[in-house]
Amino acid sequence: MSASTILTGDATQDSHSLEILLDTIAAVTANIDLDTVLRDIVSRSLQVTNAERAILLLGDHPDRLTVRIAQDKDGETLTGELQWSRSLVRRCLEEQVAVRSVVQSDQEALEIGRSVYDLKLRAVMCAPMRSKDRTVGVIYVDSRAVRREFSARDLALFGAISAQLAISVENARLHADSLEKVKLQKDVEIARRIQQHLLPTVPRDWGGFEIGIRYEAAEQASGDTYDCVEMPGGRYAIMMGDVTGHGVGAALLTHAVQAALRSYLELIDDAATVITKVNQRLVDSVETGNFMSLLLIILDPKEGTLEYVNAGHPGLVVCQKDGIQVLEKTGMVLGVVGEQVYEASPTVHLEPGDVLFMHTDGVDEAMSPDRTVFGVERLQQLVGEQRRTNASANEILVEVERQIRDHVGSDLLEDDFTMIAVKLT
Repeated sequence: MSASTILTGDATQDSHSLEILLDTIAAVTANIDLDTVLRDIVSRSLQVTNAERAILLLGDHPDRLTVRIAQDKDGETLTGELQWSRSLVRRCLEEQVAVRSVVQSDQEALEIGRSVYDLKLRAVMCAPMRSKDRTVGVIYVDSRAVRREFSARDLALFGAISAQLAISVENARLHADSLEKVKLQKDVEIARRIQQHLLPTVPRDWGGFEIGIRYEAAEQASGDTYDCVEMPGGRYAIMMGDVTGHGVGAALLTHAVQAALRSYLELIDDAATVITKVNQRLVDSVETGNFMSLLLIILDPKEGTLEYVNAGHPGLVVCQKDGIQVLEKTGMVLGVVGEQVYEASPTVHLEPGDVLFMHTDGVDEAMSPDRTVFGVERLQQLVGEQRRTNASANEILVEVERQIRDHVGSDLLEDDFTMIAVKLT
């Protein structure tokens, strides 16, 4: 469901809709406890729609749904044998779209379904919850109020929220699965699978750019993360982040941030505002002592420009025909200071052949057997040499990785290791 479907042109109503959506996204992506996420989904569905009942059904087929949580508008749990519009839920799952129905008469109620008639329902709405290509359930709301109708705007907002909720359910489910495997001493391998499942693939169809990515965890789960997101207006966002430590806990936090950041980027046009919101969410929800460095760059191929926000991350290396520059931090790390306002860099102009290089500190701080670090200066010079030879983005990373492994003298790295190279074509 696109943001344009939600927006009506009414500034007050649109601002309220986006506030609800962003708050919901931020709240559920910051939590990885499944029961808490599910209860929050039901409560927020009632809040968004002003319905009388909300029912969360888990499953991927109309005949295999189970009621997980059901409550009324007062927050009371619904017990006993529940009825709902099974025909509308079936249509929602079969067509994989959010659907609504406004009942004007008893005859219409019977046509929708016997349960609608028996319950004297006047407004019904449900939306599928999908994560990637997997259906995880349905969120369903209804009302008997004669004057209550679910509008097209309600349906659009409900559908957009359900899409984000599905990601949270899947993440929470994966987290619950991983904890179970922890008890069986298989946590590390499970965490690695979760992380590989959540990391994006390298974009192949971004016009004007070559992109190469190298990613490796020191343990089988990493505190590094990255993402590549298409933005409105033909622009592209590339993010790289690094949470303190590595292992299962760090990996889960990185992907909570990744999910929140991707959602914000789809709705907010300003990179600095996005990072400011992510920081506040971390301050509010993450245990003191955990923080994250993050570099977000925004590329505009039409204008040939770059802007970025760097929250305490290693500097962005820009190699151009007239030399190398390192674009340094624009703010402190995330998750430490509340109410912190981040700012974006001035616009940087780019030309074909220019190379951008992003990395986590596991790259330049890689140590040799005698405890000598690879070093930032050596890294910058190496990338510059590769640009002068007209190497592709992927070839640059191959050579950087080869020299770092030669320096370390082993395939075993002490820290998580992530690099991204972008070449303007």
